[in-house]
Amino acid sequence: MRQSSELRDEYAALTRQRIVAAFVESLEDEAADDVSMADVARRARVAERTIYRHFKTRAELLTAAGEWIEDNVFGYIPFTSPDELPAIFRKLCRSFDRHPHLARAIALTRAGRTMRAGFRRRLIEQHRKAMAPLTRHLKPKEVRQAEALASYLNNVLAWSALREDFGMSSAEIADAIEWALSTLLKDVRRRDAAAARLSSDKGGRSKRKRTAAAKAPA
Repeated sequence: MRQSSELRDEYAALTRQRIVAAFVESLEDEAADDVSMADVARRARVAERTIYRHFKTRAELLTAAGEWIEDNVFGYIPFTSPDELPAIFRKLCRSFDRHPHLARAIALTRAGRTMRAGFRRRLIEQHRKAMAPLTRHLKPKEVRQAEALASYLNNVLAWSALREDFGMSSAEIADAIEWALSTLLKDVRRRDAAAARLSSDKGGRSKRKRTAAAKAPA
């Protein structure tokens, strides 16, 4: 009995995986917003009602597809310093080139935004942590701008825009993004150093004023 239950669970997991893989395969052929459940069922070789037994809504399927893509196609590459981002983006560009229709669907469709929502939240948080040592003395507005720009440049949207609007190759896109990121990080470091010096100067002047006040005759 227990063995029978385990087999059913294994079969259900395999069916679920086959449905997700079929949906992702459909994205390679057509716009994500136009993929029908009937087409997914045909590709997965299951009845359409079987899809809804595993995924109650289209949104659930999109979320599962996003996780599958992250694990199997455009995997997350961990980093601890923003200086690592140009090399990471160069690797991602090669992945996007291998699956251009899928990358475009993720970047430009409503379904794509849903699929990558969780991934983007985690990636933005990772950018925030990586940028923190560089922005210790900046104002909150500047910190937010620096984090946002670094995150946007390390993004499938940047690849898609440069590819479609300017006809750039993967190598050209990677070079452009590396230039932009390097320029951004150099300026962030310059601004942070200047803010640190200003803060130190203000602290020194305040200390001297307090010392002078303490020495002044009553």
